[in-house]
Amino acid sequence: MAKFTLIIWVCSFLETGTTCLPPVEIKKVYNNWYECSRGAHKESALILSKLGYKYVNKHHIATKYGCQELPPTI
Repeated sequence: MAKFTLIIWVCSFLETGTTCLPPVEIKKVYNNWYECSRGAHKESALILSKLGYKYVNKHHIATKYGCQELPPTI
């Protein structure tokens, strides 16, 4: 069965264009796509909470994510 790692981008979606910070790889291995996708939403909520209400609203911050399949281990 495939394993996945989570990568999250924190982006600003202002009218002047979209700008994203370098991606952050979450140091956790997920057993399937479902777990990785759910983890993305949990981690994204934590990131937004840390950035705070004012900052997120001012800069129109949101996250994008990807679940990357890991190579099989021997």
